[in-house]
Amino acid sequence: MRPNITIVIPEPYLPLDEYCRRTGTNKETAKNLIEYGKLPIKAKGKQKKALVEVNMAALTIQALSECNVSLQA
Repeated sequence: MRPNITIVIPEPYLPLDEYCRRTGTNKETAKNLIEYGKLPIKAKGKQKKALVEVNMAALTIQALSECNVSLQA
């Protein structure tokens, strides 16, 4: 029997400034990662000047998928 592990994502989205503060990533580097599609963000829709929010849920799923684990939502 496989063990079950529950992963809680307390904040599915983080403002870019907070993401950079928590990870120690330079803001310009983070913007470049977004531009190259390496850092997922929440879609802004028609609000082009909306707050940029990093999609922490997508980053968590990406990290788990790279660990060769079975994901079940």
